[in-house]
Order: sequence, then C-alpha cells, then structure tokens
Amino acid sequence: MHPLTLLLVLLSVTLVAGVPISFALILSSAAVVWAADLPLTVVVQQMFVGINSFTLLALPFFFLAGNVMTHGGISERLVKLAMALVGHLRGGLAHVNVVVGMFISGISGSSTADAAAISSIFAPAMKKRGYDERFSVCLSACTSTMGAVIPPSILMVVYGATANTSIGALLIGGIVPGILMGLALMVQSHVFAVKYDFPREHPRFLGLRAVWAGVKASVWPLGVPVIIIVGMVGGVFTPTESAAVAAVYALFITLFVFKSLSWRALPKIFGETAVQFSQVLFCLGGATIFGWLLAFYQVPDIVTDFIVSFTRDPIVVMVLIVFVNVLLGTFMDALPAILIFVPIIHPLAVEVGIHPVHLGVIVVMTQSFGLLTPPLGMCAMTACAVAGVSMARIQKLLHIMMLPLLLVIMLCALAPWTALALPRVLVPNWL
Repeated sequence: MHPLTLLLVLLSVTLVAGVPISFALILSSAAVVWAADLPLTVVVQQMFVGINSFTLLALPFFFLAGNVMTHGGISERLVKLAMALVGHLRGGLAHVNVVVGMFISGISGSSTADAAAISSIFAPAMKKRGYDERFSVCLSACTSTMGAVIPPSILMVVYGATANTSIGALLIGGIVPGILMGLALMVQSHVFAVKYDFPREHPRFLGLRAVWAGVKASVWPLGVPVIIIVGMVGGVFTPTESAAVAAVYALFITLFVFKSLSWRALPKIFGETAVQFSQVLFCLGGATIFGWLLAFYQVPDIVTDFIVSFTRDPIVVMVLIVFVNVLLGTFMDALPAILIFVPIIHPLAVEVGIHPVHLGVIVVMTQSFGLLTPPLGMCAMTACAVAGVSMARIQKLLHIMMLPLLLVIMLCALAPWTALALPRVLVPNWL
C-alpha cells in the first residue's frame, strides 16, 4: 500500500474509532513514518517545529482574556448598550442578541464560549417575551459564529501561523465580514419579527442619553478590541503582545474596576486556559507532522497542478475552496480542518492570484459556519445544551437561519475588498 493511502486510511480508522483528532494525527503519521522506513526522529522534530512559534503565544492570552470576561459576567453589561441601540426595533430582543454577540465577539475570540454566554442570557429572556424557543436557540448559535471572525479571533491566529500570513492583517481583515454577518442576521431577525409579530422592547428609540448610559456601562469591556486593533495599527505592540495586554486588561477590569471576579476563581480560570492551550498545541503538533508527510509526498503540488489544469480563474477556485471548507465543517472541527487542509489549498490559491489574507478570512468564515452544521456543530450543540433544547428540534429552522451567513460568505469570497479594504488602509505594509 502506498504510504499516502496508508496515512489516509489510518487517520479515517482512528477517527471513526473515536480517537481524539490530535492523537489520531500523531498515531497515523508516526505509523506511516515507520512503515516508509523514515527516521522516527522526524515525528518529534516536526511536532516541535509546529509549536515552536512566537505568534502562537497569542493563543493562551486570548484564551485567558475570554475566560476572564466570561467568568466576570461582562456580557450582561453589554446588553444595556445594545438595548438602547436596537431595542426599539420590532423583534428588539432578537436584534439585541445579535448586537451583543458582535460586542462579545470582539472580546472573547471563541465561538463556542460566545454560544454559551449568549444562549444563557437570551434563551430564557426571549422565551419569557413570547419568542419561539427554537428561534432563540438558533439565533444564539448563529450569532456566536461571529466570534471566530471579528477580532480577536483564535482561528485567525492559528491560520496565520499555519500559512505564514500576517496575523495582524488577518485580524483587521475580519472586521468588515464580521459586521456583514451581524447585519445579515439582523435583517433575517426583522423578517421573522414581522412574520410572527415579535414585540418591541421599547415603543420608540430611547435617545442619545440612553445610548450614552449604555456606553458608560460597557466602555471598559469594549476597550479590549480597541486595545488590540489600535495597538497593532499604531505599532505599539505585535499581535502576540496585544493578546498579553488584553489578558492583563481583562483581569484588571474584572478584579479591580467591576470587582465581578474573585481572586479565588483565578486558579480555575488559569487551569481552563492551560487545558485549552494544551489541546491546541497537541493538535498543532499532530497536524504539523501530518502536513509534513503530505508535503513529502507532494500532495499540495499534485492538487495545485490538477486544479490549474482545469481552470486558473480565481473566482472558480475560491468557490471550490468555499465548498470544500463547508463540506469539511460538517464532519470536522474548525481547528484541525485549518491545520490539515490549509497547507494544501494555500499554494493553490497563491498560484491563481488569491490574496493570502483574503483566503484566510474566507477559510475562517467557512469553518465558523461549520460550527453550526451537524453532527459536530459545536456552537449549535452548546446553545442547545445551555437552553435545554435537543438538536433534533432545531435542525429544520437552523438550516433556514444559516442561509444569510452562507450568502455573506459567498459575497466576501467573490468581493476581495470586504477582507482587504481595512488592512490596505490601516496596515498596507502587512499585506
């Protein structure tokens, strides 16, 4: 059996057997290295290369900032501002759900964490106000997917490290697409609100005074994305340093400003952060040796030559990449999908003239979309678990509510300016 065939067979068998993806990558790759009579030291060397990156130090700090904000109850402070902004619209609580989700996405960087926070706040509140329970769960799940796109984004950091692309440009490039995702969900919420006569939270716009009161209540947590973006654009610190500053800032406002977090809770939060980062490192190590074997057997070159022999049209190639990533999202988690397949599609995209930052934003968007699709839709599963609703009950409605997000993905895929306009204006030297 050819080593490449053996690699894919072993990976498939271990995954079907329920082996965690990181260990499945390591075991299947090590077995192929041994079968191909390659030095076993290659496994350790390549795994070390995969995690020996300064940019990856941003991940534990982003994890820590998000965990601190979540445990500190920051999301509830953002509701007041969102309510003042959009609570007067028909279906006001649905619009508040989306706006709060956009705010939280700029703080946590994790879609699954956002799903838990948003669903815990809005599922009971929307049910109490007469909203269909399935609608509130589906909307919370869809809203949480913006967490992987709007900076800070953990997946953007992983993609940048994997594809050797500017992480700062990727983070800034996700702002416009993330906002478009939020606007699409608000348009959809309005359609549902008109059709099912969802209530307004206020009879009219509360005015600038109410908005200002909301800003004062939420200005401290909203300082996280400001610190990250302004700090990077101004050249004050790198993306990795910005993550560290964001973590310290999150600890400061929750411990000393709001006093919503106790010192006794810190060991648990640090422990959660260490576990999350360790899981990512194992995945990175396994994906690196797996990717090295693919490169050793020239898989990226074979795929690129095969596709280019049919077409060099960047639009066709981008549509194909979107389709493949959406398909991957139905049975593979976002992190391993990026680690495994980006080394294959990145050379193809560069060959046909697709900008690496544009590609990165689209890949992250499609992988965040995969967080909704069964059977591994982590955002949908999290929202259901928090609200106490079964996945089977929401499937039909969820697929309908996913359509606006898919339309935004296709718009951004076909219009590179959506991902490149802000980086070209703010950080042109990073492109």
